[in-house]
Amino acid sequence: MQNKSDNHIDVLLNLISSGEILKAEQYWKQFQKGNEMLKSILFQQFYSFENEGMQQLFIRNIHARLIFLIDDLFKAAGKRRNEDSVQNKELINARKSVLFTLEDLLVFIGENFAESVDPEQKMPQKFHDSSIQKLTKEILRLSFPTDDPDCILFEKVKASVQNRLSKPGITYGLMAYLNELVLEIERVQLSNREHTFSITLKGILLAYNFNSLRVVHYLNSIIIKEVNMIESAKEKIECLNRWLKEISQVPVKPACAFNDWHQSLCLFLCNWIREEIIFYEKGLLLFSGAYPAGTQSVISAGYKIETELSVNQLACFVRLFMECEIIKNTNVRELLNFLVEHIRSKKRENISAESLRLKYYNIEESTREEVRKILFRLLKKSNIPM
Repeated sequence: MQNKSDNHIDVLLNLISSGEILKAEQYWKQFQKGNEMLKSILFQQFYSFENEGMQQLFIRNIHARLIFLIDDLFKAAGKRRNEDSVQNKELINARKSVLFTLEDLLVFIGENFAESVDPEQKMPQKFHDSSIQKLTKEILRLSFPTDDPDCILFEKVKASVQNRLSKPGITYGLMAYLNELVLEIERVQLSNREHTFSITLKGILLAYNFNSLRVVHYLNSIIIKEVNMIESAKEKIECLNRWLKEISQVPVKPACAFNDWHQSLCLFLCNWIREEIIFYEKGLLLFSGAYPAGTQSVISAGYKIETELSVNQLACFVRLFMECEIIKNTNVRELLNFLVEHIRSKKRENISAESLRLKYYNIEESTREEVRKILFRLLKKSNIPM
């Protein structure tokens, strides 16, 4: 059963969404007057719930409804601008007042219940444009001098951000991530001016998992260029090992990513470097003619694990196990090659390693949904004593 405060909020939001508030001066004046009272009611309602899950659900519901209404009013204001110019001023003032009050309430929720707001919630279009302008201005202000070693890398970051922000559906989580990244870059720039030691932009991007393709390809090209300047295979391996040590020792912020569905920047670079090291090591073994124990392939007895998983589902499970560090092996290619030798999918006795690898790096939404269903089934089974 809803309590009084919950009813008050629902009645208020339903009143706005019905459009009645725009038709009569008495409604919007009353709403504006009661705005501060509504904020107090939100606090009362929030702390009336017994657990954090219900508190979070309550805030996310109110937050989403406010955004829907703000977007609706903002679009309506744009469409009716010409007709409003010849209509009464009361209607124009009513719309402006309601929109302003809703925006104020939305900001209030963001400031006081930030931990409960859904990071995947899309920002209102009106906030979206102003937030992008402000962020773009901050990024331009932080631009590196042309003679700075990090100048080109920063341009890659800037291009990645501009490309991402040009797409529709900017979320609160993305804007929070980018704002925090900009603040960190600014802090490091100031610190580097005051101290003799220097923190590189590369280190910041690794720590914040800025896994855009532009940045990944650029960092790859830097490593390749340095390795190609060395002639000896042993020295190439040493160079790669230094890069591996430097990258793998960067403390990465948890649950932090520029793109949630790309592999983490550290993990990708470390796996790629390990594969390069293996390539040069195998070259040394090949030309030396010596194969130490354990380097030759183990002859399979032909035994394979039969599963009800499709190749897509298998790839998704492996990806989840790798990124959650349930599987500790770090070389993706070797792991996938091992799996295709010892596992059968639902429809294929022999799985192509290349096919599994392609599906590993391109998980489709339909596959994730199927895997979620399997996981729910496993969770339900785990509740039963075995």
